[in-house]
Amino acid sequence: MTVIINQGMKALIIILLIAVSTAAAQVSAFRFRPERVQVGTVFHYLKTNVDGKQPENVSTYIAARERIESFKFHEKGTRAGLVIAEVDWQEFIVRRLESWQVNSKDERKLFATLTYDTAKQSVVVSIPAAKPEPEVAKIDRLPYHLYNFDLAGLNVMFAHLADPKRAFVVGIADPTFKADPLFAYKGELTITYEKEERRNGVECRRYSAAGNGIGGKGTVWVNKKRGHIEDMEFDVANNPDWKTFKLKLVKTEKMTAAQWQLFISGHFK
Repeated sequence: MTVIINQGMKALIIILLIAVSTAAAQVSAFRFRPERVQVGTVFHYLKTNVDGKQPENVSTYIAARERIESFKFHEKGTRAGLVIAEVDWQEFIVRRLESWQVNSKDERKLFATLTYDTAKQSVVVSIPAAKPEPEVAKIDRLPYHLYNFDLAGLNVMFAHLADPKRAFVVGIADPTFKADPLFAYKGELTITYEKEERRNGVECRRYSAAGNGIGGKGTVWVNKKRGHIEDMEFDVANNPDWKTFKLKLVKTEKMTAAQWQLFISGHFK
């Protein structure tokens, strides 16, 4: 049987091949270098609106080469949140995530889980308090990251860019803060190097970031020497409780696993 391909079909095939090639190229934009994973380091950030209002503390701990933990808290003694994420250094994504409500020194309640399914190129999201059955959301582009997770996954990936001055694209998936669906793939975020600039007291690479994945645009300053985010500002919030989004590094410190747990429990009276 002979298949005749007309010019329109040829054009479509070319477009599809380019799309597949581009998606694959985004993973190849990264090259894992284990020595650049800052295991045992806590990054203490302050999350606010861009105008500095509505502060929340976000402390991110590099617990192991494949695990990051983020502790979010307000006033001492109040309920806090803890997110534990498993990092996949082949796909440069968060493969599994657990979101815990921390109510006291001794009480933690699992609120939600997310697991990436490689075979189905989807995430399985479970939020029992909102819906009894898990949801499945197709991920259209890898690497993907969660804006609602304060781009913590992307934060640890910056240090592994093969060429820090080359633009790259990531997918964005997030909670919808609606009843159905609870979670969805939102679109893309294009990150483009602009220039070197001093920010937060250190030399940084400044990037612009924009796309339908967040529905807006922003600026990200990445520590030139160590590769973590020093500051970022976006004109759209990553949570309905805020109007815009800013995350600024306050300080870093080293902690053992035991010290990290004491830091969390020390939030409570």
